[in-house]
Amino acid sequence: MEETLTPEAAASLLQAVAEGDGIEDSVSVQTLLALAEMALDLERLPLCERLAESGHRRAVAEDATEEAAWALFLIARVILKDALGRIEEALLAQQEVNLDARLVGALNEARDAAESIGDQRLIGNIDQLQGIHHRAIGDLHRARQLFTSSLAAKTDTGDGLGAANSLHNLGELEMSLENHENALGFFDRAAEVFEEVEEPLEGAHSLSLASHALIHLDRLDEARERLETSLDIGRDAQDESTQIVAHWGLADIGHLTEDIPLELENLQAAVVLFIHLEQAVPEHLRTRLDAMIDALDSE
Repeated sequence: MEETLTPEAAASLLQAVAEGDGIEDSVSVQTLLALAEMALDLERLPLCERLAESGHRRAVAEDATEEAAWALFLIARVILKDALGRIEEALLAQQEVNLDARLVGALNEARDAAESIGDQRLIGNIDQLQGIHHRAIGDLHRARQLFTSSLAAKTDTGDGLGAANSLHNLGELEMSLENHENALGFFDRAAEVFEEVEEPLEGAHSLSLASHALIHLDRLDEARERLETSLDIGRDAQDESTQIVAHWGLADIGHLTEDIPLELENLQAAVVLFIHLEQAVPEHLRTRLDAMIDALDSE
């Protein structure tokens, strides 16, 4: 379900909605859903939910079944983000976690709508959301089934980006199970598909996680190669976050191989990037760097 809007037009409409200008009835259902997705990308969750609910009401009234199903999917995505936050808080407090009832209801409603119109791509999206939900509460067996089902749907419908996301999720799940060889295969495949669909930063993320699998497999030269590729992608895109992840991983490689210059160079680069982003340098990163400098000064 796609609607083409220029970034400027979308931003203007989104601002008007946020300010309560009441334009929801003056634009198309497709535009409402496009704005809802934009709001979700910007982490403006209440605004996304409001737009998606307006889009759903309009779609039902206009008997636009495809748009209605996609609206329900967007609502479920908002509820998932909220539920994941609550689950994380419960885990940190060492409390028991279960499936979130509101999210289960939203996902079931979205699935019923998707199945009623036979939209396999949308069903694959819902499988993916359900897999993330089950993974969050530790039900890894069910999560694997859902991610595998999502991958099949994405592959069958030619949704390259969706397939890459499913592969990446399967890689993370296998890492959680300490199946590092399986994880490596999924991450490498995800990186390849992300490259094919021209999403290099997502591919860099998969490469970085592939390097972690390789470290566990004691294949450090291969891990370094993937991290250096990820770093190059981050530099080409001028994406500091991607560069930080790669530098941090390369510092770990330096530590494991007792390559002090490699470790020191990459720790320093990571710290500089945090400062450039005006973000606090993580305490363990600063402590590690300070300890290295002190050790070198005392020699």
